[in-house]
Amino acid sequence: MLSEPELTVLSHLSTHADESLIQRELADELDWDPGHTSRVVSRLAERELIIREQRNGRYSISLSNAEPTERFADLTREFPHVDFPELLAGSTIQLLYYLDAARTAAELTEWTEVSRATVYRRLKQLQNVGIITKRGTGFTLTNQFAELATFARSLVRHVHRQEASDHAAGVRLIWTDVDEYLFSCRGEVTASLFHLTGPDALEQYGIPLLTREGQYYFRSEDRTELTPADLVCHLLLIDDGARYRSYCLLLIAGCDLDADELTRTAERYDRDAEIDLSDIVHELCTYLESRGAVSGEKLPEWDTFKSTAADYDVSI
Repeated sequence: MLSEPELTVLSHLSTHADESLIQRELADELDWDPGHTSRVVSRLAERELIIREQRNGRYSISLSNAEPTERFADLTREFPHVDFPELLAGSTIQLLYYLDAARTAAELTEWTEVSRATVYRRLKQLQNVGIITKRGTGFTLTNQFAELATFARSLVRHVHRQEASDHAAGVRLIWTDVDEYLFSCRGEVTASLFHLTGPDALEQYGIPLLTREGQYYFRSEDRTELTPADLVCHLLLIDDGARYRSYCLLLIAGCDLDADELTRTAERYDRDAEIDLSDIVHELCTYLESRGAVSGEKLPEWDTFKSTAADYDVSI
């Protein structure tokens, strides 16, 4: 996520929070080669974590007001004795992202795709300096370092928002984890890592909608396509109201989705969802299995849903 040199620059600039530094001065103070310093500074400026301005032929650099920058600067000033650049570089930020609650090493390994050996090594390093503690089988941040999880999450969201903004305007993040994210935007995104989702994606399953409400995309390096179960979860993350739940019912019925598979997919998104997807998915499946006998506040009358399904040639 951020390299040790990048974190070192942020940490050093935190001690100059109210003033800028000349890039050459930074190189001298860190005892770095000017070329190496320039490359590190350029990467941070591209990510908008620092501000680099040319003045009288020299580069002046200072911290930006981006949320992760401000949070990291606060941590650096509050705990000047902690070598955050060494501790947080590489995969540690991915682990911290999920340490907003107690997590097992197995969970962290599965969710971050960091090797189990590396997970244990990183956790041991953090435990040795009092940043995390072990409670039963789970690891959690100590109270004084709880802000590290907030920093990690703000950094991940910042990086995701920047990447999406390189491809579209009006980006709004809806759901994120370390490697994937769901967002809305204006205009079409054609890059291979971005998969069309939301209401527009229903058309490929024979459920074309007349109203268009913006574009939604899901970014992932690991997937070549989204499953109907993914789309159900995305629709609910976008809007869990009555209309979108009806869309989900049509998709579940039209694709004859397996309830267990749908639940497993919902559990995957639940880690970072603000709604309880697993409960909602269970409610939708129960509604269909009972043919509307078991319903809920945001679900249609069965006869109304039957009529809507018939309009889309969905058999129920």
